[in-house]
Amino acid sequence: MKKTLFSIALAIASTACYAQTSQINVDTISKKIDKAQQPFKPSTGSIVTELNFNPFKGNLSLNNSLNQIKVRYFISPDIALRLGFNVSKKDSTANFNNPYGTQSVFINNERKSTLIGFNFGVEKHFKGTKRLSPYVAADFSISSRSSSQEIKDNGSSTSIKNGWLETIYIPNSPNYYNQLQENAYTRYGLNLIAGFDFYVAKDFFIGYEFNFNISKTEYKNIEVISTGQNPNTGQPNSNFNDTGKKSASTFGPTLINGVRVGYSF
Repeated sequence: MKKTLFSIALAIASTACYAQTSQINVDTISKKIDKAQQPFKPSTGSIVTELNFNPFKGNLSLNNSLNQIKVRYFISPDIALRLGFNVSKKDSTANFNNPYGTQSVFINNERKSTLIGFNFGVEKHFKGTKRLSPYVAADFSISSRSSSQEIKDNGSSTSIKNGWLETIYIPNSPNYYNQLQENAYTRYGLNLIAGFDFYVAKDFFIGYEFNFNISKTEYKNIEVISTGQNPNTGQPNSNFNDTGKKSASTFGPTLINGVRVGYSF
């Protein structure tokens, strides 16, 4: 009788262990299936940002040739809003002193420049594959650069608005001319874009873009206000106002160098 009861208990215990092991195996397989079926691509409400990697130069920089910080916001799985912006500022001061000779020279040259740019648009994603997301997009861009310069030369001073000028003196002559180094401008344009994102892991992708660009740059007039006398000629400095309109237009395909590396969150 004892042997019979022991055999029944052993059978029940073995069945329970087998059932528990089977349940663990089923749960593990189910979790692996669920993980494999998780989407790699962004969903509604995802925010995506990226950097630009150039393997040929071995450097890592901001998104594109404009040095923009770029973000995308997905209002649906296949529609995203694009925004790129950049702000940069340059300040430089150069001093040149030569107290010797018949004409001593004390020159202070200060230059300032600020660039602000924005891109905004929309992109449409196509089905692609589980990892590949091809898309087309359109961006409107606008940017503006301001420039100014202040030159103090002995007892004279020159203030330059909307540009930087470099004074070039002709050897063995009192004559000179001003060479334009930088011009302030306003630029606006339209970019038609084709690109792709390839998700190597969930929310992490590499990609590339190329575009067709239409843009126009309108340069601002140079204004020069001078006081005192020119130390080389001894004549009073004259003011200058460039009232001519200058502009440039571009039209054609362009490539943004480097591979895009980004993630969504």
